[in-house]
Amino acid sequence: MVGTAWLTLRQAQEALKNGRLEEAHRLLCQPSVQGHKRSWELLQQVARGYLTHGERCLRQDDPAGAWRDLLLAEQVGVTTRVGEQLRQALTRQGLMEVRVLLEAGEPRRAAEAIALLRERSVRQPELKQLEDLATDWAVAEELAGKRIQDNRKE
Repeated sequence: MVGTAWLTLRQAQEALKNGRLEEAHRLLCQPSVQGHKRSWELLQQVARGYLTHGERCLRQDDPAGAWRDLLLAEQVGVTTRVGEQLRQALTRQGLMEVRVLLEAGEPRRAAEAIALLRERSVRQPELKQLEDLATDWAVAEELAGKRIQDNRKE
C-alpha cells in the first residue's frame, strides 16, 4: 500500500521504544518501508538492541539466547565491534564446550556441538581439528562395539 510506510515506521519505532525487537524487525522488513530513509536508522537500532540483549544473555549463562540475538543482528546486516566481540566470546565458549565433551568421553555430543557451531558460521582452524578427533573417536567406538558383539556371538 502506497503511503503506509510512515505508519509502519511509526509502529516499528514504538515497538523499539518498548523493547519489542522482533516486532520492530518484522515491521522494518515489510516491503512498504524497504528503502525508506528512516528504515536503515531504525534497523541499526534493532541490531544494537539485539547485541545488547545478546551480551546480557551471555552474562546470564544463556549462550543459546546470545547466539540467537547475535545471528539476528547479523541478519540485519549491521556489523559492529560489539557484534564481533560477542561472536568471539561465543566462539571461545563453544570451542571450550567441545573440548570438555571430548575430555568427558562424549565424541558424539562433541560432534553435535561442532555441527551447531558450523551452522552459526564459526570458522576456526581448531574447530576442524576437534571435528576430526570427534569423528575418528566415534568411528573407533563404533568399531570397538561391533568387535565386542562379534566376540560375544562366538
